[in-house]
Amino acid sequence: VQVIPHITDAIKHAITDGTDAYDFVLVEVGGTVGDIESLPFIEAIRQLGNELGPGRAAFIHVTLVPFIAAAGELKTKPTQHSVAELRALGIQPSVLVCRCEHPIPEAERAKIALFCNVRPEAVIPALDAPSIYAVPLQYHEAGLDRAVLAAFGITDAPPPRLERWSAIARAIASPEGEVTIGVVGKYVGLK
Repeated sequence: VQVIPHITDAIKHAITDGTDAYDFVLVEVGGTVGDIESLPFIEAIRQLGNELGPGRAAFIHVTLVPFIAAAGELKTKPTQHSVAELRALGIQPSVLVCRCEHPIPEAERAKIALFCNVRPEAVIPALDAPSIYAVPLQYHEAGLDRAVLAAFGITDAPPPRLERWSAIARAIASPEGEVTIGVVGKYVGLK
């Protein structure tokens, strides 16, 4: 058995099998770019992106923009290096979702865009959210939906209907009562 084409073909088949009825399929390749465990998956999605062609596949890279408290600044180098590693593996992200604790100033977003070869509006700050239910609203506010539509060349999409998300986020932020929940698992002590 060879990694290429046997394993990468199996991964591509697992991604595409049974997806004919869908307009969009989201596939997460977890891990750290460059780790040996993720390389067959990275290669498979690179191949799949080429096979599907422009406008039918987009790569969204989630990356960390750490805040160094002692220096009082955000560091963009980890993102630049991560994208450089991806590009060395043949993948050019269309959108960067930048995990961060503090807002990313426009100058830093422009710097990330310049050195990562993406449009500035495709550098999406993903600030820590008060609740998982607030994340879609924050992503919309930051322009993720518009950046993804642009990556696919879609210009006539209707505006998203976020009323239910807004209602859920409001309910989470202002609960009417309390419940006690027991959690059983391996990492239950983590915050």
